[in-house]
Amino acid sequence: MAVSAVFTRLPRAELGDLVAAARDDDPQAFQSFLAASGTSVADYDFDGEVFSVLLPILSEDYDIDLETSENETVADIAEATEALVFIMTAEDQGKYLEALNPDNFDEEELAEAYEDFIEDEDEAAGEMMLAAVSALHTALAEADPGHVIVVTVG
Repeated sequence: MAVSAVFTRLPRAELGDLVAAARDDDPQAFQSFLAASGTSVADYDFDGEVFSVLLPILSEDYDIDLETSENETVADIAEATEALVFIMTAEDQGKYLEALNPDNFDEEELAEAYEDFIEDEDEAAGEMMLAAVSALHTALAEADPGHVIVVTVG
């Protein structure tokens, strides 16, 4: 079953409440909090699992590390939820927005990197990866000092 990737712009001041929602006994509390407190800022129509491949490839091959911002908050959320969650900040925007421009990526190279990573072929790999880069770029453009982008895959 395909998993979704959701890109939510959230006031930075509400990160503590987000962690509390992740720890809530209600398994829907986390997503409900994001829906009520944030704004969707990007769409991704493929299987969100591609992000578990794309993030390490971006870090290793392109020097774009999107998984280290708000480490403590992300660790708290990861402990409480089964979803892949990472947070993009205004600092990330300053470092990586230009580098994440989809025009800087080659679909065939992304497909090769994906297939090398999973050790299998997928005819849609390049398209999925490029669409994921585009969604990250679109979402990251919405970060500012008062807002972060919470990306959840699950």
